[in-house]
Amino acid sequence: MQVQVTGKKIEVSDALRKQALEKIEAIRGKYHLSPLEASVTFSRNGPMVRCDVEMHLGHSVYVRAYYDTDEAYICLEQAIETFEKRLRRYKKKLIDHTKKRDVVFKKAPAFQYVIQSEAENESTEENPLIIAEVKTEIPELTVSEAVMRLDLSDSQALLFNNVAHDQLNVVYRRPDGNIGWISPSQNSEG
Repeated sequence: MQVQVTGKKIEVSDALRKQALEKIEAIRGKYHLSPLEASVTFSRNGPMVRCDVEMHLGHSVYVRAYYDTDEAYICLEQAIETFEKRLRRYKKKLIDHTKKRDVVFKKAPAFQYVIQSEAENESTEENPLIIAEVKTEIPELTVSEAVMRLDLSDSQALLFNNVAHDQLNVVYRRPDGNIGWISPSQNSEG
């Protein structure tokens, strides 16, 4: 497993790098994981330090956590704590989810577009709207697997092809903290 410890606008000391590597290795051993890769990124925004921890477990499953504070070591501890809470919550599903279905994980090719918001865009004829196009894949999942991936990745929304009825669905994080699910109507009436 490759582990990357980096800093953005902050220099990562050898002691901090060593502690981050030890914590990632401890998590890997404690939860019997075989991740493909892991990263710990420290960044500074004014007086605040942010620690992002990410681990790629395979089958497009990513576990992410972050924490912001003014001290790098505390930031690392809190991000690791959040990361472990997510792993504990879904440990059984992470181990069993590949065994529950006898199908190969299917993914549909798609494109992801990043569009600059109007607030950031000083839209004039000389400066057109910036759009980035990235190849991505839409996974074929059950609703519970989609919710698990949404929680683990700390994302706001996840588009997936629902294995129950072979249609595109969306799970998303609502402003009240709950998870919402958008599914096309099975009835074509109305």
